[in-house]
Amino acid sequence: MQILGGVSSGQTYTYHVFTSSGTLTVTSNGSVDVISVGGGASGGGGFGGGGGAGELDLYTTHALTANVTVTIGAGGAIKTVNGQDGSNGGTTTFGSFTSSLGGGGGGSTNTGAAGGSGGGGAGAGASPSAGGTASGSNTFAGGSGNQGSNYFYGGGGGGATAVGVNGAQGVGGNGGQGYLLTTIDANLTAANFPTTLTGMTHLSSGAGGSNMNRAPNPNTGVSGTGGTGGGNGGNDYDGTPVILISAATAGTSYGSGGGGGGYPPNNTSSGAGFAGVVIVRYLTGAVVATGGQETVIAPV
Repeated sequence: MQILGGVSSGQTYTYHVFTSSGTLTVTSNGSVDVISVGGGASGGGGFGGGGGAGELDLYTTHALTANVTVTIGAGGAIKTVNGQDGSNGGTTTFGSFTSSLGGGGGGSTNTGAAGGSGGGGAGAGASPSAGGTASGSNTFAGGSGNQGSNYFYGGGGGGATAVGVNGAQGVGGNGGQGYLLTTIDANLTAANFPTTLTGMTHLSSGAGGSNMNRAPNPNTGVSGTGGTGGGNGGNDYDGTPVILISAATAGTSYGSGGGGGGYPPNNTSSGAGFAGVVIVRYLTGAVVATGGQETVIAPV
């Protein structure tokens, strides 16, 4: 347990952060507040739309009288083949109290998948290829992808605070922005939680869609960028030779999607989604519990 300096004289919260499945073991009953985030989705394979973000349930209060099983939704897996749509993120649960859907996978030749936040539509196949629909708390739809004779662009995945952006000629759609951690709770910083929040400022960001320009169009296209912590889409130029400008990247914060894969066969792989998380908070002494990957005591 990490106890922050200067908190001995006032009320404090005890936090338990679960980044993998486990049990909150309750030895003294009481009420807790819970943040629950579903897993982020992966982007589609070649010509991919960006993966959608996992559903974000902000602090909800629950009275505990027994141990609680915590299940963390996995991030969607990388897709390495053209035509493979992205995988949805897994559902995160806190016992029977909360259930947070994973994000919708990005399309490769299809529309983006429905999920927590929807996946971005493909840059190939049906044109336009719609983004996936959203369901649940703090979720938004994915953006649509499209194609022309010499360009293909995937839509961005939806995030916790914004829709995924539609692709446009020469521009992959950006992913929707996630939710700022310190807006949820001022204590949720990497300085306070060095084991579980290092490098993270947002939860549940959508990922960027891919872009491919083909000659005679110029080599000036850009792929979509993810919301903070979401992956970026792949970017390519189909000229002589084919130029791989950038590969898709994975999500890097809880519940965030992975970027859409680029032009096959040179740059097909998408980015993986990032797993979900559960954060439990209670007034120190009001409950006695153990569990999670990091436990911190911080000021109210």
